[in-house]
Amino acid sequence: MKYFYISSINGLSGICKYSKDFYELILKDKGYIFMDSKQNLTTIMSAVSSRDHIHIEIGVFQKDEINILFTMLNAGYGNVSVTLHDAPLVKYPFHEFENSFLNKVSKFYDKYINRFRTVLPFLKKLKAIYVLSHKGVEVIKKKYRIDNVFFLPHIVDTDEVQKGEINNNNFIYFGFIGRNKGIEYSLQLHQQLQIQRPEINFYVVGKALGKERAFYKSLKAKYFKNVHYLGYVPENELNDVFGNATFAIHMFRNYRFFWPLSGSILYSLKKGKIVLTNKVNTIPEIIDDRKNGFYLSGNLRKDSEILNDFIANKSLLETVNTEAYNQLIQNHSAEAVLKNFNN
Repeated sequence: MKYFYISSINGLSGICKYSKDFYELILKDKGYIFMDSKQNLTTIMSAVSSRDHIHIEIGVFQKDEINILFTMLNAGYGNVSVTLHDAPLVKYPFHEFENSFLNKVSKFYDKYINRFRTVLPFLKKLKAIYVLSHKGVEVIKKKYRIDNVFFLPHIVDTDEVQKGEINNNNFIYFGFIGRNKGIEYSLQLHQQLQIQRPEINFYVVGKALGKERAFYKSLKAKYFKNVHYLGYVPENELNDVFGNATFAIHMFRNYRFFWPLSGSILYSLKKGKIVLTNKVNTIPEIIDDRKNGFYLSGNLRKDSEILNDFIANKSLLETVNTEAYNQLIQNHSAEAVLKNFNN
């Protein structure tokens, strides 16, 4: 009997970065063998026995991993566990179509009629379901009425955690570019702040995919004063880029049907940045207002006044930075994760 970890560590998504850390810091020492989910399905199935222990990273866009998971469960594999990154969603929509209209109909069906019943038989077959937020655990248990669900802290490599420095008033945004990420509001807020603080720069780090490319292009045409659109930045260059800013801003829309934990916020904290965000989704599980970060309201005038006050209060910023560092080490280290991972 062997132990296998099935995921991908070569990609731009947060799940790829998470998988690399989770394997290197947790699973490798437990004897797990890494298996790249990009391999041919037949190759994977021939290498992994139904008696082996398997852990798979699952997100709604991880199509290879979802296909492997369903194939294994249908074949009677009994020792499979997963981490659900977009709890309670496993596959969304469950029935996919090439036609965009049919896909929308399928999503509507999943949201309002099916209510995730199609996926329930698969979830019951799993040995364990790990979720990166307490809210996600609560939602899954309530929706599916199953008890094989467990909270797992999001892993952070504590050797990479930096103590921040308050040496400028610049902003950085890090993550995929999309309307649901609040990037346009962040740019508007930056514009407003420049009225009193014309020296403030904004560094936008991230890639736009699909239909969001046109949105990204429109942002660059509309907001350009002291804004630096850097696109995708390789990992080995991110330290220098993050070093240009003191504040990381992440203003999310309120998600109604799933509860992911923000890897972008954790990454910004790891880089020693002071996080500015809003109290939606699972963010309250990471950020305590005025303790290890700040909440913004979504009102430009109010937020610009609040930020001007914060910027002028260096002692408060230093206290918040120190607490952010301490909480990251305490709540997201390998030691914290190992206490909750029992596979």
